[in-house]
Amino acid sequence: MEPIFTDEQLNTMSRENLIELMKIMRDQQRKTETKMQLMEEKQKELEFLNALLSDRLTLAQRRRFGASSEKKYADGYEQLNLFNEAEAAAEMEDTKTEETEIPSHKRKKRAGKKEEDLSSFEVTERIEYKLTGEDRYCPDCGKKYKVVTKETVKRLKFVPARFEVVEEISYVYSCPECGAMKRMEKVPALIKGSIATPSLVAGIMNAKYVNGLPLARQEREFPRYNLKLSTKTMANWIINCADRYLKLLYARMKEEFLKSRYIHCDETRLQVIDEPEQCGSTQNWMWVYLTDRYSEAPQMVLFDYEKTRAGYHPKTFLGEQFEGYLTCDGYQAYHGLKDSITVSGCFTHARRRFDAALTALKKDFTKEQLQGTVAYQAMARIGILYKIEELIQDKPAEERYQERQKQALPVVDAFFEWLHSMEGSVDRSSLIGDAILYALNQETYLRRYLEDGHLSIDNNSAERAIKNFAVGRRNWLFSKSIRGADASAIVYSITETALLNGLKPYLYLTYILDQLRRIGPFPKAEELDRLLPWSKELPEELRTNRIE
Repeated sequence: MEPIFTDEQLNTMSRENLIELMKIMRDQQRKTETKMQLMEEKQKELEFLNALLSDRLTLAQRRRFGASSEKKYADGYEQLNLFNEAEAAAEMEDTKTEETEIPSHKRKKRAGKKEEDLSSFEVTERIEYKLTGEDRYCPDCGKKYKVVTKETVKRLKFVPARFEVVEEISYVYSCPECGAMKRMEKVPALIKGSIATPSLVAGIMNAKYVNGLPLARQEREFPRYNLKLSTKTMANWIINCADRYLKLLYARMKEEFLKSRYIHCDETRLQVIDEPEQCGSTQNWMWVYLTDRYSEAPQMVLFDYEKTRAGYHPKTFLGEQFEGYLTCDGYQAYHGLKDSITVSGCFTHARRRFDAALTALKKDFTKEQLQGTVAYQAMARIGILYKIEELIQDKPAEERYQERQKQALPVVDAFFEWLHSMEGSVDRSSLIGDAILYALNQETYLRRYLEDGHLSIDNNSAERAIKNFAVGRRNWLFSKSIRGADASAIVYSITETALLNGLKPYLYLTYILDQLRRIGPFPKAEELDRLLPWSKELPEELRTNRIE
């Protein structure tokens, strides 16, 4: 690089000019140093963001491609993931074998195959393998064979769905003397002027809301049975029956729900196309409320469609009647309810944050090193609490309270004391910092389950209640109209509550639609009570033979 000034020019400069030149050069140097410092800081920031993105990527990959069951979080104990309970249980079952003694040898037999028990099914066809003709006689001595024993094997046959037409013929009578007319009173039509019957509408509802089969796929399936039913027609039937019949049962369920002292609440996204000012990115919400499994109240789930996630929605839904405990996650909307509602927190949500931090470390740490991390230790401590809950889950509420005070309280005290010791030194932007601060911010609510044996340690039951809705949403993606979203909330409430109470959703829907059309538009409270999912007056054929 050529010098700016030659030696001759510098020698001829005045003292003032030289001083000025030195000042300029000094300023330039300072600017260069500042730029270098900024570049170093930018480099550090990029390195931090890169590490952060790497952690997020690892976590996302685990959630998408990894095993969905949650890892061990206490020695010798494993919590099943909400969406993997069936698979995990199947894996555990497959490992169970029992030895069967046979005189000549021992062999292994698989245990727990209750799903293959066919005793509850009617035998509609019998195939007998008998000797006929000359085969009935022994070829050696010519004597006729004698039946010694029979070997019976049962196999399960599948009969596809079929449609049957019910023809209603009404006779009109006339008196030959005076001409007076008389007509037999008919059972009211489910939907006036429609071919719909309770069993047909119940089948459509069950397919969509229980089995997650969108109406569009059902429309494609029906022609294979020589029936044409449009998506629009089926949607209108669902909305009509929800408004006219099922809403009555929903309202009665809500009355009973608000009498409970222990409830759960959660919410999930739903897009409704016909909402005013709706665009592709706008999210509406389905709220879910349910009674706690330990509440000693009827087990029920209530869905409620709302346009937003605003905090006034649970206030409106619960109204002035509900007073008691509400178990939920850390969403702030639940903490603005009236003073007579006490919020209880969810340890699963706290645990998930520590799990996320641990997952991010797995790419850089060995198994032994991971056990020394804060994330692992936190999960182990929370795991102890869940182990205690597992051991006392079948005990009465008072015993659960006593055991929690004796066993769980010291663990909870030690857990939060340990977290408080790290509060001032954690990096708030890191995953472990986020986990620690979340747990500390929720401490009051996380401790609350210790106060009452009727409370659950987490909000998992609400998440399980949302599961069918979330699975169905992946298939049908959105609701077309507000009326459709409201109808979906009602039908989901009925079917999920039916499942909680050990009912067969299709048969139950068929039964209540048939009964409600017969009762008429203004049923009495006692008439609705007989139809509630937990009613003892429901026919036995509606109940499942539960395989535990």
